[in-house]
Amino acid sequence: MNVECAKKILGISPEDDRISVKKKYRRLIGMYHPDAVGSDRPEQIRRAQEINEAYHCLKKHANLDVSEKSSKSWRGEVNERAFCERNIYLYYSMDIPENHPYYRTACGKYMWDPDEEEFELFLASIHHASKELLEKTEEKRYGSRFDDFLAEEIRFEFQVRLFQYLAMQYMNPVKTLHKLVEPVKTDKQGREIYRFRAFLGSRRNDAAWNAVIVLKKGDSIYPKSFEGNKIAVMDGEARPLGYLSLEEDPFYFCIIPLLKKKLAQIKMAVKEVEIRRNIRPHRVKADIDFYFRLEDGAQGYEDGSLNLKIADLLKRYEEQIMAGNV
Repeated sequence: MNVECAKKILGISPEDDRISVKKKYRRLIGMYHPDAVGSDRPEQIRRAQEINEAYHCLKKHANLDVSEKSSKSWRGEVNERAFCERNIYLYYSMDIPENHPYYRTACGKYMWDPDEEEFELFLASIHHASKELLEKTEEKRYGSRFDDFLAEEIRFEFQVRLFQYLAMQYMNPVKTLHKLVEPVKTDKQGREIYRFRAFLGSRRNDAAWNAVIVLKKGDSIYPKSFEGNKIAVMDGEARPLGYLSLEEDPFYFCIIPLLKKKLAQIKMAVKEVEIRRNIRPHRVKADIDFYFRLEDGAQGYEDGSLNLKIADLLKRYEEQIMAGNV
C-alpha cells in the first residue's frame, strides 16, 4: 500500500497532523473492528485490516509536520491536586527518528488526553517528572556532593513506584477508557461492558507452561493478583498462568486502578490456544476474550491518597540515600 492510498482510506487531508490522523484512525477502527462491533464477517475483518494497514503505512512513510511555532497554549483538563507539574511533549512529524523526535510544548498539572497527546510521550513526561523529583530529593540533602553511581543503584526501585503513582494522578481511567474504546454493550442496569483482546504466552521451561498448554477453548481464567501494571492470572484450579498481555498498553492504566477499587468486574475466557513445537524452546499462546464491566460509582473514581503515597515514598528515598552515604 502506498501513502496516497493510505490517505484515501483514512480520509486524510493536507491540513491533518499526527494527532488528527490518529483521531480519524481510531474513529474508523471503532466502526469496523470485529471486537468493537461484535461481528466476524469476512468483509468486516477485511475492512479493519485495510484501516490498520493504512495507518501503519502513514506512520512509516508520511511526513506530516507539526510546527513548534504554531503550537498553542495547552488547554487540557488540569488536576490541581497533583503532586507536581509535568511536561507536555509533541512529535515534530510522523517520521520517528531515534534521537529526540519531540519537543516540549507546555508544562503544568495536565491530565492525559489520548486525543491530544501520544501515549509514548505521556510516558516520557511521567518518567521525566519522577526522575526530577528524586533528583531534587538528592540535592536537598547532599547537593552536588551526592554520589551519582550510588544514586542509580538506589533510585531504580523508587522510580518505578513513583512512576506508577504519578501516572495515576494524570490519568482518569474512566474518561480515558471512553476515549480509547467503545463498549460492546450495556446491561439491564445500564453498566457498560467492554471487550478487549488479551493473550497469555509461555515457553517450555517456564513455570506456567504445564498449566497453559492444557487450556481449552471456553475455559475460564481468573485474576490472581496485581503487580504494578501487571495482571497475574490463574485457572479454575488456582494454578498460575503467568501475566496477561493486553493489546494496547494504555488499557492497563484504565483497568487495574478500577479493579483495585472494586469499581469494575472482569470475566475472562480462552478463545484459542496455539502450541508451537516446531521451535525451541516450545511455545504456547492463548488468546483470551477479556470482558470488563464498569460498576456503579466508577464515574466518580478518585484516589485521594496518591499525594500522601508520593510524599512518603520520597521520604523513604531520602532515608535510604542517607543510609547508603554514611
